[in-house]
Amino acid sequence: MPSFIDIILPLAVPGVFTYEVPPGLAGKVQPGVRVVAPFGKGRKLYGGLVLSRDAAPPEGRIVRAITDVLDDQPVATARQLELWQAISDHYMCCPGEVMLAAMPAALVLSSATRLVSAAGHGGAWSGDQRQDILLDALEQRHEMSLEEAAALIGRKNPMPVIKKLLESGALLLAEELKEDWKPRMGRFIHLGEAAQGEEALHRWFDELARAPKQLHILMRYVELSRLFSDDPKEVGREELLKRSGATAADLKKMCDKGIFRMEERPVGTPSPTSMAKPAPTLSDAQRKALAEVRTGFVDHGTVLLHGVTASGKTELYMELMAEVIARGKQVLYLLPEIALTTQVIARMRARFGDRVAAFHSRLSQRERTDLWMHMLRRPEECPVVVGARSAIFLPFHELGLVVVDEEHDPSYKQHDPAPRYNARDMAAVLAGLHKAKVLLGSATPSMESLYNARQGKYGFAALTVRYGNAVLPEIIRVDLGDMQRRKRMKGSFSDPLVEAIAKAVGRKEQAIIFQNRRGYAPAWQCDTCGWVPECEHCDVSLTYHKRDHTLRCHYCGRHYAPPVRCAACGSNRLRMVGLGTEKVEEELALLLPDAKVARMDQDTTRGKHGFERLLSRFGEGAIDILVGTQMVTKGLDFNQVTVVGILNADNLMRFPDFRAHERAFQLMAQVAGRSGRKKDPGTVFIQGRDIHHPIIDMVARHDVEAMYHREIALRQAHSYPPFSRMVRLLFKDRDEARVQGTAQAMADSLRPVLGDRVLGPEPPPVARVRDKYLRVVLLKLARGHYRSEKTFLRDAIDRLFVEKPHRSVQLQVDVDPA
Repeated sequence: MPSFIDIILPLAVPGVFTYEVPPGLAGKVQPGVRVVAPFGKGRKLYGGLVLSRDAAPPEGRIVRAITDVLDDQPVATARQLELWQAISDHYMCCPGEVMLAAMPAALVLSSATRLVSAAGHGGAWSGDQRQDILLDALEQRHEMSLEEAAALIGRKNPMPVIKKLLESGALLLAEELKEDWKPRMGRFIHLGEAAQGEEALHRWFDELARAPKQLHILMRYVELSRLFSDDPKEVGREELLKRSGATAADLKKMCDKGIFRMEERPVGTPSPTSMAKPAPTLSDAQRKALAEVRTGFVDHGTVLLHGVTASGKTELYMELMAEVIARGKQVLYLLPEIALTTQVIARMRARFGDRVAAFHSRLSQRERTDLWMHMLRRPEECPVVVGARSAIFLPFHELGLVVVDEEHDPSYKQHDPAPRYNARDMAAVLAGLHKAKVLLGSATPSMESLYNARQGKYGFAALTVRYGNAVLPEIIRVDLGDMQRRKRMKGSFSDPLVEAIAKAVGRKEQAIIFQNRRGYAPAWQCDTCGWVPECEHCDVSLTYHKRDHTLRCHYCGRHYAPPVRCAACGSNRLRMVGLGTEKVEEELALLLPDAKVARMDQDTTRGKHGFERLLSRFGEGAIDILVGTQMVTKGLDFNQVTVVGILNADNLMRFPDFRAHERAFQLMAQVAGRSGRKKDPGTVFIQGRDIHHPIIDMVARHDVEAMYHREIALRQAHSYPPFSRMVRLLFKDRDEARVQGTAQAMADSLRPVLGDRVLGPEPPPVARVRDKYLRVVLLKLARGHYRSEKTFLRDAIDRLFVEKPHRSVQLQVDVDPA
């Protein structure tokens, strides 16, 4: 009697698919292994993943058979498959879309997969005739598809041959070749053999009296390294040169004398001397908060830790992680931005050694696959994993704790492509499958997390004082209207802010300037008629970028030459309107010509190491003033920052979104928290025209509680989350009338059940992107009837898109939009 299996195919096609298992393969099939399955018309083959055995054959149609089994052991665990199913169900996406997001590309094979020969394998033949034919052909042709490989070796199913070559390293995927990643190297200074010990060091102080430059370098090294303290610090080469004002030649002379030695290694890898570094002593406040977390875990699976900026939350995380590792379980530490992992991994490896693994998008496909298989086969060697949102998909064996740092951050939400999941929420599902605990940490928790804590769904712990007697920064509000009337503005900067930055730079301290808009100027405008140039393919104004003298569309990426005349009236009176980070950087360079200014935004961090390189230079003191967008708010820890400036704070609160005030509070409070993280409290300048706005008042008071009570009342009055579950339906089509008609038909079909909880259809703020018109329908689903109403929504979508007039319209479903 034939047997049948359900498999997931790596395609954006709804549902799972039933296949027959030939008798010769029945003993090899089990959940989690990959099988080769034909799909669709023609001879296309896909590497599908077995979801379950003993499936019932579908009635009324012929079932196709799998042609091969690729794995002896599962490449995905049962818990992973459960998580995929939960994500597919909750976010209303296809299981195949989840599979594509979850698995490394090297494990997802199809007829369209592109193959290339790996460097260094030319002429190294395998002895297998088919493999050698493929390698020989790739030496000549460089690249081919899996379908072309099948024709070349004369096999209908080439996947077993390809799998062996991939595993041996003789073949690479074309995507892997393009994404090859190497860690950025850093240079660090240590005392050399000739200067070991306090007596030898004093002898050098005496000898260098006749070489004042070298003596100054040595004294600065002792100061920066905290050499004689209980908590010594490693000193980077660039930092030492910057702080001492010395040249590379001076430092080389000292290395030649044996006073110093230079060590080069990947950034984020701790030095051998730091591997055995003991855990620091917790403060009284930290011990109290840790006790609250432990108490919360007794009755709750999830605990929210509200800890102010620089309060030492990471040390609490590591204490809990050490306890979990001691019990033989694994820990997942999630961060909102992979750029933060360099700082965090260095601290983790200093505590836990080489047992810390990193998983992020900058790893090559080979490295991602290696870590995936390593965790499957030898999970005990990977007790700690640090990563961004996609790390939730890794094959954990026995997860004991998930830490979600900066849990409020919208970067945990995936926007495109599907699945549009929130890693913070799915981390709780993952932990539930492993019976593990979840710790959410933030200085500015999200409204949903605070609400869940207040309702008793989550445990709660508070850490309200900064570590090491550091105090929260002083907040100074600057009225731009008043400054302009009194002629105390220099470009976009008020006199008090410029003076504070100049003093900080003079003291060898640093400043951060936050402007949440990249480019030079958000728009060009005609002074005569008000015309503004827009993208030809999107309904949005173009942003001027001075570096390459182009107007850019930030939605489709197209570039345009700046106009010399108005396209509407012909006037040549065109001016730039607004303020971007590029212009802020230019103004600061003119105001403070001796200061080293750098910019951190999407334009300056595009390269593989762009973000890391900027952070490293800033941490070493090679940059005095850092100008940036939201990137500068993300949990960065720099001791020398004593001044923070927030430009145009009003603009942060004027977005057409019910979360606008919450996000504005979080952004301002987080960027303010970058200041004064040690003993100097630091100063934060908030520039705006409505400086007495309640949100700015709360930021000035560091009052999360008041912000929560203000916002939660408004959310409840208008039935917004956490009092409902939102679903955003986005319709796209090149025909504006068609997309409006489909969106209207969908809204009309939902209103009999959902009533006034259906909002729209409405055009979004940017109503056309890449030549496609957009319409949005927002739904508020009742929390008590969420599952039934979502089922009703699924059925309504299926019914509508069966009709011919609506089939060509694209639909994106976003559950819990950020």
